[in-house]
Amino acid sequence: MKEPLELSRPWRRLFPSPLVLVLLLFVALTALRAYGYFGSDILHGPPIMLGFVLMWFVPLVFLTRYGRKQIGFGRKLSWKWNAIGILLGAAAAGFCYLLGLLLYGKSDQNWFVSVAYAFQTDERIALLPRHIAYIAFTVPAIVASPVGEEIFFRGVTEQANRDRMSPRAAACFAAALFALAHLIHHGIYRGFEGIEVMPVSGAIWFVLMFATSLVFSFVRQKGSSIWTAIFAHAAFNLVMNTTIFYSLMVTHPQTS
Repeated sequence: MKEPLELSRPWRRLFPSPLVLVLLLFVALTALRAYGYFGSDILHGPPIMLGFVLMWFVPLVFLTRYGRKQIGFGRKLSWKWNAIGILLGAAAAGFCYLLGLLLYGKSDQNWFVSVAYAFQTDERIALLPRHIAYIAFTVPAIVASPVGEEIFFRGVTEQANRDRMSPRAAACFAAALFALAHLIHHGIYRGFEGIEVMPVSGAIWFVLMFATSLVFSFVRQKGSSIWTAIFAHAAFNLVMNTTIFYSLMVTHPQTS
């Protein structure tokens, strides 16, 4: 539907174009994520989790009730497309896992290994039984991240462009921002000489995240509700964490 995203009145006065607001929020939220990864040896997880939770509140703070409906809230759930979305999300994660193993094995060039390293920044994780560590990381991964990112990227970001772009172009724009943010998880890292880049594996990861984002957009459009994309994203993260904890983690938590 070619209509602008409906911001609440105070924000509409400050930002006649919703796209400007979206880009400012993207920069702020991505900077918070980057700080969680690169800027603090003490506070690694909290800034990242805070960024996801802040995304939850973007529709409540910035959108009208109709704006929230525009991004897919308050719509009837399609259980058919919810199920398809879950299967596609799981399949996308499985493909990322297998491709990473095929190309890079369990080296640090493997994108899921990079995520595993991030999980292990807290040395206390190695002291936990594997199943406890798995639950501790997977529950937030299937709740905080899917809800926050789907609201922001598939909901707010896509709809902010619907008055000026085709649905496909709007989905590609959101996918590009989504993939760019995920370079923080793999592709850009803090080495001994500062911030460094993995050009080849990082580029492949960008393409994988771009394509995965389009899968989420597809099921969100077919299912009409933002929850369809959230379920697909949660399935992706569930499979990703399962492969990390039971296949890729280099220093395994205790098995008992």
